[in-house]
Amino acid sequence: MFLLAALASELVASQASGLTSLWPANGILLGLLIASGRDGKDRFAIVLGALVGDLISSVLRDQPLTMMLLFPIANMTEAVGAALLIRVFGGISGAFERTRDVLIFVAACTIAPLFSSIIGAIGMHLAIGAPFREALINWYGAAALSLAIIAPAVIVITRFSETMELSGISRQRIGESLILLGLVAAVAILIFYTSHLPLLFLMLPVALLATFRLRQFGAVASTIIIAAIAARATAEGHGPIAAHGGPHAAGHLLLLQFFLAVNFLSSLPVAAALTQGDRRGEEAHLLADHFKTVVENIGEVIFRTDRKGRWTYLNPAWQALTGYPVAESQGRSWLDWIEEAEAAEFRDWAQPVLDGDVHSTRRLLRFRMLNGDIRWMELSIQTLRDTSGHVVGTTGTLRDIDDRKKLEEHVMSAKRRAEEQAREATLLASTDELTGLANRRAFLRHLERQVEAANEFGWALAVAIFDVDHFKLVNDSHGHAVGDQVLQVVADRSVGVVRSGDLVGRLGGEEFAILMPGASPEDATAVAERLRGMIAGPVDMDGVGLPRVTVSIGIAAHCREQGASDLLAGADRALYAAKSAGRNMVKLAA
Repeated sequence: MFLLAALASELVASQASGLTSLWPANGILLGLLIASGRDGKDRFAIVLGALVGDLISSVLRDQPLTMMLLFPIANMTEAVGAALLIRVFGGISGAFERTRDVLIFVAACTIAPLFSSIIGAIGMHLAIGAPFREALINWYGAAALSLAIIAPAVIVITRFSETMELSGISRQRIGESLILLGLVAAVAILIFYTSHLPLLFLMLPVALLATFRLRQFGAVASTIIIAAIAARATAEGHGPIAAHGGPHAAGHLLLLQFFLAVNFLSSLPVAAALTQGDRRGEEAHLLADHFKTVVENIGEVIFRTDRKGRWTYLNPAWQALTGYPVAESQGRSWLDWIEEAEAAEFRDWAQPVLDGDVHSTRRLLRFRMLNGDIRWMELSIQTLRDTSGHVVGTTGTLRDIDDRKKLEEHVMSAKRRAEEQAREATLLASTDELTGLANRRAFLRHLERQVEAANEFGWALAVAIFDVDHFKLVNDSHGHAVGDQVLQVVADRSVGVVRSGDLVGRLGGEEFAILMPGASPEDATAVAERLRGMIAGPVDMDGVGLPRVTVSIGIAAHCREQGASDLLAGADRALYAAKSAGRNMVKLAA
């Protein structure tokens, strides 16, 4: 297969514009090497077949021995060198779908013929005496153009199905492809066969039209058609290049090569750029479809507004949440759904975002539903700007948090109830049930803390213990109910006479105590005398007279390094001293 391709390339080149205009065989070889990928066995077979075909072609054409030996070496160096350079530069993918691939390919096709043209020019100079400089220029131009024009065609053909899909050439568009390529051929024939006017500028627009419509396929096919017609016509002396390129064939060939290079370097990069745009457009379209699917199926409301806060977009979650149809809601202000009591505050809150002064913000609001319910919503908004940076409105989300809000309120209510119950339990645990004073346990706990502080900082501290004189006679004569009332009166009057910060507690039965932080013995004695006088006064509760009682009081002042139990014991001894002295009096511990 490779031998036949090489022989066909030699015959086509020989019948067209000669060996110095185009050299298709090397372009075919380079295209096959690129299309074969990284398979070493296939590449070796391709190169070997091309080399054999090149040698047989040289023999059939009866070339001199020097050319027969050097030309195959130059041809293999040219095609294989270009393939290696493409690999070194990073390789190309697909059928020139990226501008980077085109640039790598053109660079390789420009550099590789530099070496082969030297070998070929030496062979022509030694074999037939051709001027080295002219042979070098002709070989380089023909080699570079052949690689650049023929190799892409081979790649496109070997990857035809993929190229058709990438280029948008479906079976329904085959007719359009034939018409466009026929137009390219017709214009090329018109320019190169029927007129000697310099109309070369007409060729590029037609070639670009085929490129725009057919992408890589159009670029490669139109370039080959133009090259074939132009080379043949110029070799036969037709067309503007033959007419205006000067009297020498070398000038014709150089101008022809330049013309073909301009067409190629204009078409294939444009096709690559267009294909990249097609792919990005397809990706953007797929991304937009995916985004639309997500937005339309997400549970949260996604919205956009204009600068006046009017809905310009609402996803289907809006109707599912509020019950209002999306079509009827768009164009209306978001204030239409917010509770009137919050509307003014919300307007002031959202205005900085609408003005662009604040980028984004969020808050909780109550929204009205179609069924009349009021539900809590979490509204998140951020400023929406156009490509010029001007504010065009807002975008954001609306999330139903009513259930969460109710759950939070329920949890907070339960927490408050638990705290109240805990306070009540603590109070009950530290309070005497009958009098409401601190019970014995609570009083002793406070006493220990005050004693520790007094020992550490040297603060003054005094304790008074008092009980109701002859209280057993009150219970025996009037009953326990009256006795309880007497104790309540004693407790109330005790609280009324103590200083701010003093603590009155019931130690048990008719025995009470007063904790007086910061009190000197004199201060404590003054408090105790007020209490004794207040208790001895008449008692009248709701018009019902209670028996008059008196109290005996013992006081102990704290000494440094004294413990709570010792302080309480001192007050208790003073209390018994007061009772022994006749009751209804105050005694200070010695």
